[in-house]
Amino acid sequence: MAIDILFKVLGGLGIFLYGMEHMSGGMQKLAGDKLKKTLAVLTKNRLMAIIMGIFVTGMVQSSSVSTVMTIGFVNAQLMTLKQALGVILGANIGTTITGWILVLKIGKYGLPMAGIAAITNMFVKTDRAKTRALTVMGLGMIFFGLELMSQGFKPLRTMPEFIEMFHRFNADTYTGVLLAACVGALMTAIVQSSSATLGITITLAVQGLIDYQTAVALVLGENVGTTITACLASIGARANAKRAAYAHTIINIAGVLWATSLFRVYIKFLHNFANPEMNITRFIATAHTMFNISNVLLFTPIIGFVANFLMRVVKDDEEKVKSVTHLDIRMAETPTLVIDQTKKEVLDMGEDIKNMFTGLNLALQDSTQIKKIVEEQEYLEDKLDMVQKEVSDVNFIILNRELERKYVDETRVNLEVCDEYETISDYSLRISKTLKKLSENDILLNETKINDLRKVHEKVSDFFLFVNEAYKTNDKDRLIEAMRKATDIKNEYKKARNDHMERVGENKMPAMLSTGYMDILNHYRRMRDHILNIMEAMSV
Repeated sequence: MAIDILFKVLGGLGIFLYGMEHMSGGMQKLAGDKLKKTLAVLTKNRLMAIIMGIFVTGMVQSSSVSTVMTIGFVNAQLMTLKQALGVILGANIGTTITGWILVLKIGKYGLPMAGIAAITNMFVKTDRAKTRALTVMGLGMIFFGLELMSQGFKPLRTMPEFIEMFHRFNADTYTGVLLAACVGALMTAIVQSSSATLGITITLAVQGLIDYQTAVALVLGENVGTTITACLASIGARANAKRAAYAHTIINIAGVLWATSLFRVYIKFLHNFANPEMNITRFIATAHTMFNISNVLLFTPIIGFVANFLMRVVKDDEEKVKSVTHLDIRMAETPTLVIDQTKKEVLDMGEDIKNMFTGLNLALQDSTQIKKIVEEQEYLEDKLDMVQKEVSDVNFIILNRELERKYVDETRVNLEVCDEYETISDYSLRISKTLKKLSENDILLNETKINDLRKVHEKVSDFFLFVNEAYKTNDKDRLIEAMRKATDIKNEYKKARNDHMERVGENKMPAMLSTGYMDILNHYRRMRDHILNIMEAMSV
C-alpha cells in the first residue's frame, strides 16, 4: 500500500508540475505580443505597476516567471526599484488565479482533456494552434495530476500513524499555526512552485487529512516559500535587482507574521466569503486571495519607505558590473521581450557604426586628427564586441526554447545583424589604423587617392544607412535596390583598384603606400559584403 501511495502521489505531482509548465509556457507564447507592451505601460504610478503585475502573472500563470522577469528588468536597468516592487505586489495577487482554477472540480475530466488536446496538437498545422492545444493539454494534466494525488492520499485516512503525523501540524494553537506555515514555506522552497504545494494542500484538505485551519496556515507559508525563486534569480545581479528580490521576501514574511498573529480573526473574516464545510477548496482559494490582496493594500502606501530602506541596507555595487546593454539572462523567461529589446540594442549598434563612418570620413580629410579618431574607433569597436556577446548570451538561451516560427526568425535575424554590425566595426577600426600607420611613417595619400577612397567611403556609408533603415522598419522589399547599391560599390572599388595598379606600374611608389591603400580599399569592399549579408538575411 505504501508503494502504491508513493507512486500515485509522486506521479500525480510530476504530471501536475509538467502540466503547469506546459500551460504557463503556452500562455506566455499566446500573450507574447501583449507582454511586449508591458514596459511601455509601466510608469512611476504604483497602482499601474501593481495592475501590470496582476495582468502579467494572470496571463503566464506563474508568479515565479513574473518576479524573475521583473528582477531581470531591474538588473538590465529597464525598470526602477519602486516600479519592480509594484509589479511584485501585483504578481502576488495574480498567482491566486491558480487556486480558483483548482476550485473547478473536474479532476476526472483532466485525462480526456489532455488526451484530446494532445491528439489535436498532432493534426493542427499552425504554430499558434499547436500552442493553444499544448496549453489546454497542460491544464488537463494539472487536473489529472491533482486527481492522482487525491487517489494516492485517500488510503492515508485509515492509517493511524499518518493521521497522528498530520495532527502534529494542526493549527489549533499559535505555535501550531507557525509550524504549519513553516512546513508550507519549506515544501514550496523545495518544489519551487507555490501552485504545486497549493494543489497538495487542497488535496490533503479534501481527503480530510488536515482541517481547513491547517490548510490556511500552510497556504500562508507557501507565500514565503515562493520567494526563494526570486532570491536565487538575484544571485550575481546588480544591487537594485537584489533589493527587489529581498523586498519580495520581506513583504511576504511580514504578511505572514500579521496573518498568523491575527489568525483567529482572519479565519472568522474568511467565513464571510466561503463556507469550509460546503466547499473547502473554495475556502482555501479565498484564503489565498484575501491574504495577498490585504498584503498589497497594506504595503502599497509604504513602497517608497521599503525601497529607501533597502537602498540603505543593500550597498551599491554598480561599478563591479560591466554591462553595455539592457539585456539580462533572467529576461529569457519572457522571450518576446528579449526579442524586442535585442532589436533596440542592435539599432543602437547601428548608431555607433554611423559615428565610426563619420570618424573615417574626417580621417580621410584631415590626417592631423587620426590619433584621436583611432582612439574613438577602438572604444566603439570594444563596446560593440561586448554588445555582441551580451546579445548572443541571452538570445541563444531563448533559441533553445520552444518558440513560434516567427519569433525564431526574428531572433535569428537579430543575431545575424548583430554579428554583421560587429564585423563592420572591425573593418572600420582596421581602416583607421592603416591611415594612422601611413601618417606615422610620413606617407601621405595624394589627392587622387583620397578622392577615390572618399567616393568608395560615401557609397559604403550610404549603403549602410539604407540597410540599417530597412532593418529598423522591417522592410524586406529593399533587396533589389540593395543589390544595385552593392554593384555600384563593387564597380567603384574596381575602378579605384585598377587606377592604382596602373599608377604602380608608371611611378615608383613606397611599398607601404601601395599595400596600405589596397588594404583600405579591400576593407571597404568587405564592409560592402557584410552589409549585403544583412539584407539577404532579412529577405529569406
